[in-house]
Amino acid sequence: MGSTPHLPVTSQQESKLVGLAPETRSAVKIVTLGTGGAIPTPARSLPATALQREAEIFLFDCGEGTQLQFLKADLSPGKLRAVFISHLHGDHILGLPGLLMTLAHLSRKAPLSLFGPPGVSDYIRLTCRCLQFSPGYELIVKESSGGRVYSGPDYWIDAVPLDHTVFTLAYVFEEKERPGRFLLERARQLGVPEGPLYGRLQTGTDVTLSNGRVIRATEVLGKPRRGRKVVYAVDTRPCQQVKEISTGADLLIHDGMFSDQLREEARLKGHSTAVEAAEVAQNAKVERLLLTHISPRYRNQDALLQKEAMTIFPHTTVAKDLMQFKIQVHK
Repeated sequence: MGSTPHLPVTSQQESKLVGLAPETRSAVKIVTLGTGGAIPTPARSLPATALQREAEIFLFDCGEGTQLQFLKADLSPGKLRAVFISHLHGDHILGLPGLLMTLAHLSRKAPLSLFGPPGVSDYIRLTCRCLQFSPGYELIVKESSGGRVYSGPDYWIDAVPLDHTVFTLAYVFEEKERPGRFLLERARQLGVPEGPLYGRLQTGTDVTLSNGRVIRATEVLGKPRRGRKVVYAVDTRPCQQVKEISTGADLLIHDGMFSDQLREEARLKGHSTAVEAAEVAQNAKVERLLLTHISPRYRNQDALLQKEAMTIFPHTTVAKDLMQFKIQVHK
């Protein structure tokens, strides 16, 4: 995937000396569990992408065989917190029953959240009834037509409608902005004693010295550091809303089902060509573009799609099953 931003962290030794909180946030890992479209092939499973952030895993779409791909990727099923379904076409949801049953066989106890477009609740309910299956853990199913669907302490996931042949959602994972780097020499100049006050200032909290002087965190912090951002927009024609939600993203995972030679067919079927996806990435000024949902007609033709896209946006990768990408915290 090429170079990604690296954050030089404060050493544990220095942290103990001056009271700074060590940087503990690890890389966000993206794993392409399934990169095919409509029909699986020996090389490409059906759509599924995992995002791991620290001890949490989020799954976007769940094509057939996703539970096996999960294991091949050495991802821990116990860390799965939520599943996000883009739309109700079979290649994106038929792996759900198998995944839910696998979690039950593994004696899962933690709740699992599942988000998707209107109709996903009926699909889950009817499927479980037909299979005579009860999860044995709390399955929280929520339907969305767009907006905030999931939040953590310092990140969120939004759903945004796409332009496909049926109602389809993109998902945007984004972290909150972090305080700027701690300016140690500046703090010393202001008379802040080494110790706990340094840690409080580093988190953006103002402090009061023993002489009554208030030190604003902004006085000893550099520019705020932006959080990481990943956009999952699969099964869509190129559209303005994807450009808007992808602005400045570290990674845009975009439908690239066809060569540009089949632009009209892509439009009729509600998909994008590699060139069209590259144009979206270029306009949104993303860091990297990952093309997925590749048509089975392009067996062993990744180079064709890559070449077409790279004429527009050089930082493009054509996804293969079980690829892994790491996005480091920003300086």
